[in-house]
Amino acid sequence: MSTLYFRLTLLILGLLVGCDRPRKEQARPEPDTIRSVSIDPSPVIPTPNPAPESLPPAVHQDSDGSVHLSPLTAKLVGEGLELNDWDQIAGFKNRAQRVVWQMQLSAPGTYQVEVDAICTGPTQEARMRVSIGETRFSEADILLSDNDQALVTTSLGEITLDAAKGYRIEVEMVGLPLLGKFAVSEIRLVPKNDSLSPLSKFKRDDGSTEAN
Repeated sequence: MSTLYFRLTLLILGLLVGCDRPRKEQARPEPDTIRSVSIDPSPVIPTPNPAPESLPPAVHQDSDGSVHLSPLTAKLVGEGLELNDWDQIAGFKNRAQRVVWQMQLSAPGTYQVEVDAICTGPTQEARMRVSIGETRFSEADILLSDNDQALVTTSLGEITLDAAKGYRIEVEMVGLPLLGKFAVSEIRLVPKNDSLSPLSKFKRDDGSTEAN
């Protein structure tokens, strides 16, 4: 009996000790969370730099100071512009079309702007503007030709260029629409008398000089 009482006493003491211990709270399940997923950024494709504008070769002054702008040394900008069978510029239809030259000026001064063209339209809507550099231009109505083969020279006015440097020359038709045949054969810059600065001179191997 003593052994039985001893075991019962140990059992009761074990239960009492177990009841006195604090219960450990079970970890509560965490609510579902949205995990952010790292997304690799789209590869950035570098935009190539726009190609520089191609320009025609520079036209230089003649020994008398004049500048002859031929269709063969021009850049035609705009759909429809073309050289005809006589190497004349034809196909002017809208203000977006341009004829571009590059000019290297050696002698600053005042120049008369002239154009040789065929113009058979029944109206004087064939008005041409010649822009030189960023701020200077001259314009006038093109004179009518006697027939569709006859060139006529029209003076577009005077323009003063005060620096010896390269100039961009643009030609556009500001009087549209054009009726009849219209073609440009040449544009010239003719120096006014006594208005030019001396042409730059280059020394030859033999020591003599010549104008540019």
